[in-house]
Amino acid sequence: MAELKELTDENYEKEVINSKDIWCVTFSALSFCQPCRMLHPVIESIAKNEKVPGVKFGVVATEDKGLNWSTSMSIRGVPTTHIMRGKEILGTKVGFVPEKDFIDFVKSTAKV
Repeated sequence: MAELKELTDENYEKEVINSKDIWCVTFSALSFCQPCRMLHPVIESIAKNEKVPGVKFGVVATEDKGLNWSTSMSIRGVPTTHIMRGKEILGTKVGFVPEKDFIDFVKSTAKV
């Protein structure tokens, strides 16, 4: 069973940027953002049940633990999801997306 990894200013570079893996990274603000609260369990389910094999899933808390990375990635609205390979952003989706559409977006963007 996979996990939804908490990405922070301290571990983001090591986990995502320096990795050869494909990452689905969602920048979120669970403390105040309703679409973020709706998307979080969707992403958690996809990650834990390995519905997109070959892709790692992580979430960045834009309001505290991931503020610096969120700023450096020019995140202007939440939730924002990037499909990434190292520093390269393969695709971006902004806002809440139902599970089936989210899975389709990740698979087509990551080409898995």
